[in-house]
Amino acid sequence: MDRTELDSLVSFMIVHHPIPALPVVCGRGQGSAYEEAVASSHDLLAEGIRWQVLHAHNFSIAALEAGRDAKEALLVELQTEIAAEVGPLPYAISDEQVDTCYGLFCAATRAYQAHYPGSHDLRIRDMHSVCRSDLVHAQTVSHLRARDSMFEAGEDAEPLAVGALSSYRELIRAAVEQLVSVQSG
Repeated sequence: MDRTELDSLVSFMIVHHPIPALPVVCGRGQGSAYEEAVASSHDLLAEGIRWQVLHAHNFSIAALEAGRDAKEALLVELQTEIAAEVGPLPYAISDEQVDTCYGLFCAATRAYQAHYPGSHDLRIRDMHSVCRSDLVHAQTVSHLRARDSMFEAGEDAEPLAVGALSSYRELIRAAVEQLVSVQSG
């Protein structure tokens, strides 16, 4: 598989991934030059997917299927928990529900990322740490738009009402609404 094909596959898989980009704490530098920074959970996920595709030949079919099934179960559980938290739409999702769903996204991201090599110490910052100019914000907008274009809109569906000027909380709310409407649709 060449680099273009691999990048296309990774992009396809991330668009289909229901969890928006989250702000992950990472380290930059070494020794006295070490500092904490923030990366996107989607960048970590992309690297995990790349690694798994490039090294799939090192695993048995059974191991690959078990990993796939475990990740799928995590995402089904996430959808069930979020649907239970917010109930049937359409109605306004409260800030408290958005906070709870953000916590569910964070927990699911940690569990999902644990299926890839690397540290299992995945710390995720709170929603208020993401500014409109951040990479995580831009990736979340892009992810929401890509997912919005994937699904056939029903007659009563409203167009995606978030964008570059939306707060990160509004983006998370939109991700929750999108997830619940996809599950019920």
